[in-house]
Order: sequence, then C-alpha cells, then structure tokens
Amino acid sequence: MNRYFSKPETCDPKLIWFEHGKVCIRPEEVVYLSSLENYTEFHLVNGKKIVSSTTLLRYQERLHNFLRVSRKHLINPTYIKEIQNIRGISKVLMVNGERISVARRRKGSLI
Repeated sequence: MNRYFSKPETCDPKLIWFEHGKVCIRPEEVVYLSSLENYTEFHLVNGKKIVSSTTLLRYQERLHNFLRVSRKHLINPTYIKEIQNIRGISKVLMVNGERISVARRRKGSLI
C-alpha cells in the first residue's frame, strides 16, 4: 500500500516543511544552508543539521531575506558575526563559528 503524506495542518505556510521527517522549522532558526549536490543541508541555531532532498535554488526562491554568497551557501544575514577580507578573499564569520567563503561575484551582496 502506498502512502502519500500531505502537509500537516499544524505547519504554518511560512515555515520550512521537510517531507521525510515531517518536521517544520522557522526560517529564523536557520543560520545557513549548504548545498550537497541535489540535497540541501540546514545548519540550525541549536547546532542540529537537517538534510532535505530539495536543491538550494528552490530554497533561495522561498527564503527571500537570505543571501546567496556562493554556489554552495545561502546564509541568514541575522547570524553574521563578522565579514572578513583577507588578501582579497572575503569570508563571512557566522555566530556558530563557521567561516563561509564568499564568491568574488557575490561580494557586492554583502555590502
């Protein structure tokens, strides 16, 4: 017997819903997202990670206030601790201690 799951009634449409885990999270809980080819890994404020079978581009379309800083990363500007520029290479230091490289073409989006 096939089972098809529908979006739970308790999940607000503004939340990010993960089909496989039936988990809803608020965008404010996400520090950054990283691409794993055709999957996306969410790095949350509480230190947990959630993997989704949706591409980073799809989440970029939904999360308008997040910044695409490279092919691999979409960051929540709320959690930027510092922007570092070392010998022409820009990196973003997030509040969780992660350093994320910024693509040369994307430097303008941080200013």
